[in-house]
Amino acid sequence: MAKALKSAASGNYPEAEGLFNVWTKENRAISVIDELQKYVIDHSARLDAGNVFQTALSMMLHSTHIECVKIGMELMELFLVNDEKVREVIRRLGLYDEFTIFAVWNMQKWEDGNSEIFKLAKKVHSWGRIHAVERLEPETNEIRHWLLTEGTVNGVVNAYSSLTCWQKANAEEILFGQPTEEEFKGITTLIDGLLDEGPVPGISELEDAENMLLRFLEIASHYNLTDQDYDVILSVQHWADDEDVQLPSVSAACDKILRSSSCTDTIRDAVKEGKALRLAEELEIPFRDDLLTCLEKDFDHNYSSCGYLMDSPDCVEPTLQIFRKNLPLSDMEGEPEDNLGLGEEYRSYNQLQFILQELGSYPLMGMEFMIAGLKSPVISNRNRVLANLKIWVQKRQMPLSELSPELYTLVRQLREKEVNGGAMEMIVPLLEGQTIFINNDEESGDE
Repeated sequence: MAKALKSAASGNYPEAEGLFNVWTKENRAISVIDELQKYVIDHSARLDAGNVFQTALSMMLHSTHIECVKIGMELMELFLVNDEKVREVIRRLGLYDEFTIFAVWNMQKWEDGNSEIFKLAKKVHSWGRIHAVERLEPETNEIRHWLLTEGTVNGVVNAYSSLTCWQKANAEEILFGQPTEEEFKGITTLIDGLLDEGPVPGISELEDAENMLLRFLEIASHYNLTDQDYDVILSVQHWADDEDVQLPSVSAACDKILRSSSCTDTIRDAVKEGKALRLAEELEIPFRDDLLTCLEKDFDHNYSSCGYLMDSPDCVEPTLQIFRKNLPLSDMEGEPEDNLGLGEEYRSYNQLQFILQELGSYPLMGMEFMIAGLKSPVISNRNRVLANLKIWVQKRQMPLSELSPELYTLVRQLREKEVNGGAMEMIVPLLEGQTIFINNDEESGDE
């Protein structure tokens, strides 16, 4: 790093970039920003500021190495940038989600930085939006409204920004006032994210979550609720019923809404389009006939819902038949690879994975899918079949060689070609005739 900065200060931009490229092969730019900037500040008397500036700009404009572009943006942050052309470079780089946070750090130094961050936040849609929202100050009504209604709409997880948007948008104050239809929808989205405390803290950070939720449920009937809104209310009920929470008043208010005729009618309409399946199942509203129809009419949009059908014995064979019609099993054979199956070209393999996930409960059913999975180049397909076979032999207490000589032969052949260590660990005990597997319940979903 020191050598790269000395090269930069001497005006040797190509050499500086080359050294930074070597350095960032083992050091991610985002994790060394403090060290980098501190060195420049501590040695500012000996480092030519103009040449460091030009090195930063050169890497931002011309480097083909992502980490070097980031280093350039980190160095540029040390300068008071008034040049509109340089600002435009930062704005454009910020449109790439991986660069957004570095652009935001630069913009925070600008006189109109918050306005620039707001403009950028509206143009990015993944981690970039999450980072921008985190550093966006709610200075105006326009910003606060956007944070309430769109701030958490990202391609990652709603929950990452929900608490931030709730607080910055003054959502609770709006909730206890008279929210507009749009504001209520935004509040509903935020509550959905607050309930998901997997990635970051959410509803547990609120001082009086019970009263907030009771107010939300109290006024919900004043709005045109969709199946997505009812799904959020179901999530609220699950949270309220959790043994670590136990809020019977909130749960009862949810139940009143979910058992209403308007909710039932909305769900019945939604299931005809393959939607609201979780709601229909939990509220015991018939939906499987409609879902089978949807699966048959539009397989590509509904195949991922096959689990709702496969847990009903009457729907197993009809569901398998639809998958038989839609998967080109004869064309899916290939040599085993450590292939994750990403991209449109692997759509059929990903669709196969969904039906394979359901076959663990049905020994010797869907054999053609199991065979296709063993012959698949995609590792997740092979792993799922092998996991199913462990479940099958344990349920039947019968070695694979007896349970299915055909599958036994295919597994034996796979052993000679398998390239994935995890798959091989499952192959060996199956071929050795093992019928009891520790922690097999985790693969089957049983307890």
